Amino acid sequence: MNTFFSFLKSRNWMLWALILGVATGLIFGERVAFLQPIGNGFVKLMQITIFPYIVVSLIVGLGKFSPEQVKSILLKAATVMISLWCIGLAAIWCFALTLPQHDAGTFFSPALISPAASIDFAEHYIPANPFASLAQGNVPAIVIFCIALGSSLIANKRKTTVLDFLEVIGQGLTVISKKIIAIFPVGIFAMTASTAGTLSGEQLNNLQVYWVLVLCLGLYLMLVLMPMIVAAFTPIKYRDLILVMRNAWITAFSTGNVFIVLPVITEGIKEHLRKTNQADEQADHIAEVLVPIAYTFPSLGKLTTLMFVMFAAWLTGSPVGISDIPNVTLSAMLSYFANVHIAIPFLLDSLKIPADSYQLYLSMSVLSAKVVSPTTVIYIFSFVFLSIFYCRKQLHLKRLRSVYYLALLSVCLPIFMFASYTLNTHLAGNSKAADDIIANMVIAETVPAHVLNHVPKAYHSGELSLTNIDIIQKRNLIRIGYLVDNVPFSYFNQKNELVGFDISLAHRLADDLQVEVEFIPFKKHQLSEYLNKGYFDIAMSGLEINVVDLTKVRFSDHVLKLQLALLAKDHQLQRFTHKSDITNLSSVQFAHVEYGPILNKVTKQYPNIHFSELNNLKQYFTDSNNFDALVISAEAGFAWSMFYPEFGVIVPQEGSIKYPVGFAIAKRNLDLLSYINSWLDIQKANGKVHDAYNYWILGLGGQKKDTRWSLIDTYTRQPTQ
Repeated sequence: MNTFFSFLKSRNWMLWALILGVATGLIFGERVAFLQPIGNGFVKLMQITIFPYIVVSLIVGLGKFSPEQVKSILLKAATVMISLWCIGLAAIWCFALTLPQHDAGTFFSPALISPAASIDFAEHYIPANPFASLAQGNVPAIVIFCIALGSSLIANKRKTTVLDFLEVIGQGLTVISKKIIAIFPVGIFAMTASTAGTLSGEQLNNLQVYWVLVLCLGLYLMLVLMPMIVAAFTPIKYRDLILVMRNAWITAFSTGNVFIVLPVITEGIKEHLRKTNQADEQADHIAEVLVPIAYTFPSLGKLTTLMFVMFAAWLTGSPVGISDIPNVTLSAMLSYFANVHIAIPFLLDSLKIPADSYQLYLSMSVLSAKVVSPTTVIYIFSFVFLSIFYCRKQLHLKRLRSVYYLALLSVCLPIFMFASYTLNTHLAGNSKAADDIIANMVIAETVPAHVLNHVPKAYHSGELSLTNIDIIQKRNLIRIGYLVDNVPFSYFNQKNELVGFDISLAHRLADDLQVEVEFIPFKKHQLSEYLNKGYFDIAMSGLEINVVDLTKVRFSDHVLKLQLALLAKDHQLQRFTHKSDITNLSSVQFAHVEYGPILNKVTKQYPNIHFSELNNLKQYFTDSNNFDALVISAEAGFAWSMFYPEFGVIVPQEGSIKYPVGFAIAKRNLDLLSYINSWLDIQKANGKVHDAYNYWILGLGGQKKDTRWSLIDTYTRQPTQ
């Protein structure tokens, strides 16, 4: 027993806190969610010294160097950084090749029509107001300011007093950091337990291909590529490097935050050099200067999120080709100097990926941070160690160990790639195809319904043309007109049930009226005739509110505003990127079902653009070779692309047009119109329209949230009799 306790005492408490936290989360599940605020509190505690630390370490570190030393050190550090970038990017592109075959297609998202994110490098890197940069936490600007101030002190003969003062402050900050680190295992335990206890199976399954991809890449970078390069080129052994990085790695993994461990990294490097009798004043200064610089510049950890851009392109059926690699690489290196949340939308836009990809990234950011942050920690350690030994002229390959590690990391690359490809091929094979997802959607709350495939002869007499709420409630039936195959507003799912955005609202309306509902089909050109003859009471099927139909029927207040777009085969989309691309074509043929008034104006302005009206949307996919594209709403276009993944959606830049959709009612039925408008106001106010939009248009919230699984629930659950 004494031996056991001696073993525990000699081990790293952060590692034990991590293991215990995972175990606690798995055992107790959501019961330990209350620990999350404790973990967040420890993160904020760690941040107390960070900004002062960056300021002090950079100014003191640079100020103590001579001009010759600074020039030599920064040049060599830049060489090391660029070399690591090149090697790391090569590995990232290798892993991008492991994506399996995929049935593409995704739901619409407002991100599609959002303006492209522009990167303001001046705002991020020029400290116009250093105090504002400190207050806002703008790390790149702070680093630039400190480098400028530290460099200006290098040749100043009176710098000693200032540097001594700042060095004393730095020592005080180090003491504070060490005191906090001593109790930080409590924070590691709290964060890990709450995460492991509340992470749902849905989150793990969502984007599982990307998660496997980034995990295999991260493990290769963390455990193979970077540590083995350091072990091959420097006197540091692989095992020693892993041990010295351990505390910072565990903290970054648990918190998903690299910023708070910068002092831990610096002190770890200096402490290791002291233990191995390789420490000197210059090495300490290099560590103090390069650690914050490495954090500011794009790291290999940050660059692993480039894999998400590759994944998003693959997911939407437009994989990045070999010819795109130089462009994407250059754009990535420039954009990653800014924040990741600026870089990713910029890259997605530059690749013209028509999907809600950024929202997908955000949904996985908590999990992916568990790989990105520790990878960044190991990158900073590797970069600084390589730079220190390069400045000492101690980098060499004239050892058997060097050949061994370089050969090993080369062999491990195809092994990790094969593992990634095998796992993802299995996951992609087991996952639902895009069309299965939308074809299996159902209406959660329904009333007794009758779905007809024609207008009953009894309705042809015209006796039902005058309708109001009293009549509907008296006959215990509301009749709804719907368009067939108008995805995602009205269509038949795999169970042959009539579903969709408008159909779900029709069921809710019938429920509020406490009547049954009957659905009667119609074609777009029959709308006014069928309504005014009384074949149905209301038409609800994503109907465009336009000026021509306003003279024939009454429209409710708008339910949604949709974005006009083009749907075409994937290889044709680039022809319609900009409005000018379309107007400059000699002749172009577009199909459409609705939007007649809008398209007539386009034809008058641009005679080279021709439009052909179809009876229904499905007809386009049968005769798609006769047309260049289909004019459709972006919301509906994305839904159709899930059934036909070889098609994609694009909104031409500078050609954005929005239009309202609503319900149509016969002109004489003003009482019914008044009721519907008031009913819509209530549904919008209580969030029911918003919920329907999220489910049918965005594809969100389709599954009921289950209680998080835990061992204690499994053990205490009573067997079913």
